[in-house]
Amino acid sequence: MAAPPSPSPAAPPDYFTGRSTPRATRPPPTVHQRMAGTPGSPRTPLLARSISAQFPGTPGSFRGSEPEDIFIYELGARHISAGFAGESRARCVVHFTPEMGRRVGDYRQYDPRYDRRNVKPSKRKAWGEDHELYSTLDLRNQDLGLVTDKLERAVRIIHAEHLQLDAKPLKAVLVVPSLLPTPFLEVALKVLFSHHTQPPSIAILTTPILATVAAGLRDALVVEVGWEETVVTAVGECKAVYQRRSVRAGKMMVEEMAKVLGKAASQQSERVRGEEVQISFEHAEDVVERMGWCRPRLSPEIAPGTLDAVKRIPLPFSHSNPVPVSLKTLCSPAETVLFAPTISRVDHDDEDLSLPKLAHAVVLTLPSDVRASCVSRIILTGGLSSLPGLKPRLLSELHQLVEQNRDWDRVASYGSATTKRDRVLRERSANTLSNTYQQRPPDSTTRARSPSKKSSTQDPSLPPSQRPHDDTLDPISVKAERNHNLGRNPHKQDARIAEVRGVETLGTWAGASLVARLGVKGVHEVERDDFLKYGVGGGGGGVY
Repeated sequence: MAAPPSPSPAAPPDYFTGRSTPRATRPPPTVHQRMAGTPGSPRTPLLARSISAQFPGTPGSFRGSEPEDIFIYELGARHISAGFAGESRARCVVHFTPEMGRRVGDYRQYDPRYDRRNVKPSKRKAWGEDHELYSTLDLRNQDLGLVTDKLERAVRIIHAEHLQLDAKPLKAVLVVPSLLPTPFLEVALKVLFSHHTQPPSIAILTTPILATVAAGLRDALVVEVGWEETVVTAVGECKAVYQRRSVRAGKMMVEEMAKVLGKAASQQSERVRGEEVQISFEHAEDVVERMGWCRPRLSPEIAPGTLDAVKRIPLPFSHSNPVPVSLKTLCSPAETVLFAPTISRVDHDDEDLSLPKLAHAVVLTLPSDVRASCVSRIILTGGLSSLPGLKPRLLSELHQLVEQNRDWDRVASYGSATTKRDRVLRERSANTLSNTYQQRPPDSTTRARSPSKKSSTQDPSLPPSQRPHDDTLDPISVKAERNHNLGRNPHKQDARIAEVRGVETLGTWAGASLVARLGVKGVHEVERDDFLKYGVGGGGGGVY
């Protein structure tokens, strides 16, 4: 007898039909509601594109009028930074170090026993020459071919490793220091125009103008403490009005710090006592960046016992122990190099002025209206501007110089002519309207109404410049001159002009990014075709 067929397994109940009915149920949706977007079962919404594209500013959104990309290069004596316009900072910074000049197959840097700091510097090279691209102080012994090779390698590293740019030509902006020598500028333009990106044009901008723009100003006194020199530029309406420079900058300070550390090491170590210890450039620069500072101008501003605090600094020698150095010793390089308090003004060379005296000399040269706007807008920028205590000390020293010279006289000392100058000033002050008007008797107002009558007591032998003029006795002129003299109150005027105030800036890169993004054209914009034809100094598109 055949077995009865086994019943087929029951179909699994539907999830939506098998669950218990809630207490409060909604009426079933109609056909129109289902078609409107309320399906009976969950499903993925069918959209043609991502919903993020409906909101502007999201990664998937489409921008119809996208601004043109502009590439920015900032060239310095020791580094080159690059990035795009509209960004707050550079995407990469490449420093020129001795490791960049290694040959192919030189892997000494990966050897655990190899230490660059123990390598003695060559006597044929100047201090820190291996760590800079060019030297603006002496162009006679500069190898432009070596400078070109270094810059080409740095640009190739930027484009290949950091930015990974394609061959699409992009407009470029080149930021250079003030009055960069023409040979170096021509080398930089040649390298950038010869690269595979081949920008159609390069706009050249200077660092003082961009620092002023990054501070949100149009007038400023920019103190740029660079590597080889300090440049003070007076900027008026985004144009350089006057400029002076000094060799007291970061390079001299690093060298002074190396001398201080070498002297401290020779005093401590018995093995090298009495001998000069050579401190490497890398170690001295590292100490300046980590522990260098600038003390205030007035000693009461420092807490008692602060200068006597001792820091133990290790030296780059295997046989030496850490050297104890006080904070007073660590601030001496900045005191000696940047401010030089022990050297008088007459002993300074024109290119060797300290920072406050250099800024004061620039301020004295400016017209009165530009001077009033620049003194209250002082910008400190450059590689050494981040040194702790440098900006307050600079403003304090400059304020003291301004207070000492209330008349804004450019002559520091008249020598034997001081007595004659004082006598002339007294005679001029006696002939002014205010003193003449105050010394007259009360009935002088009646006689002032008749300017045609000349004084009988006037000495005809006096020169016209020293005679009391009759036209000043007119009542209208008296009132106008009196009101004008009230505005020339010496105390109020000095308080207005001598208001020394510092302003913070976002930096040169932020200013270049803002200017390039807004489409502002530079003073010099070099076209690629014109540069390849005529060069920098030629006509028809050259820079100069």
